[in-house]
Amino acid sequence: MVPAVFLLVISSAAAALGLLAIRRLRRIRTRKNAPRRWYETRHAFHDFGTIEPANSAAWVTSCNSAYFEGVLKLHRSMRRVGSEHPLLCLCTDSTTEAQERALIDEGITTKRVELSALENPYKPKWLEAFVKLQCWTLTEHDKVCWIDSDTLQLRNADELLSVPVRPHGIACAVDHEVFPEPSDRVRLRMIQTGVFVLRPSMETYRMVTDQLGRLESVDGSDQGFLTSYFARSSFDEVRFLSSEYNYMKRGLKRDPRFELSRIKILHFVGNPKPWDGGEPGYERLQRLWDLA
Repeated sequence: MVPAVFLLVISSAAAALGLLAIRRLRRIRTRKNAPRRWYETRHAFHDFGTIEPANSAAWVTSCNSAYFEGVLKLHRSMRRVGSEHPLLCLCTDSTTEAQERALIDEGITTKRVELSALENPYKPKWLEAFVKLQCWTLTEHDKVCWIDSDTLQLRNADELLSVPVRPHGIACAVDHEVFPEPSDRVRLRMIQTGVFVLRPSMETYRMVTDQLGRLESVDGSDQGFLTSYFARSSFDEVRFLSSEYNYMKRGLKRDPRFELSRIKILHFVGNPKPWDGGEPGYERLQRLWDLA
């Protein structure tokens, strides 16, 4: 006669394997067949009626040998619009000593981050994108704003570092163009992590990185991962921002409300990058980069 305890163990193991298989099947279907889902939220976009200045705040970006020119342009655009906060650049392995010295000479603070310290269990080609998770370790600052090094600041956006962010949360735009009305509720496929505000905290860093590989990333990068991470709480830990703080250049063609004067941070997504001549069809925006 088979002991009841043994049968219970076998039954539990089979159920666990079945659940794992179902989850695996769902992930495959999501990637291959189903369109990305839209998240409906109860949240409104942040209107800056409430602010929370930080005692020590900074912009943070990253550099490798290919993005060096981007970091320089970003920093010069920040100085031109009168940003009062410093730029910290996380330099990964391929950043040469000469490039790092040039960044320092421009007034940019640098910090080395080895690729071996990063983890991307999704798509290896996006490994360096996960350097932005290191922002949570920058506990010498009360608040930081990550900003991709293929962006330009067209107008001063220092108010981002006064957004009241929840202890374990972020403030960011969504991954499509939106200039919200006061009554608009947030609807999104993914959050946009090209620009986001957070409170550095080792506790939060461990909470986030502990979920790597456990949660899905629909694009194989940090953006899909962080979308899954904050979706678990129905985005209650996210303050959503207008696209003026992270406006993707694609909006020139796909957004009927495109208006350059409303954009504070312009994001040159896609390839070729603007320091390599830019992408055909976006010459109007490329001129902004060339003149920066």
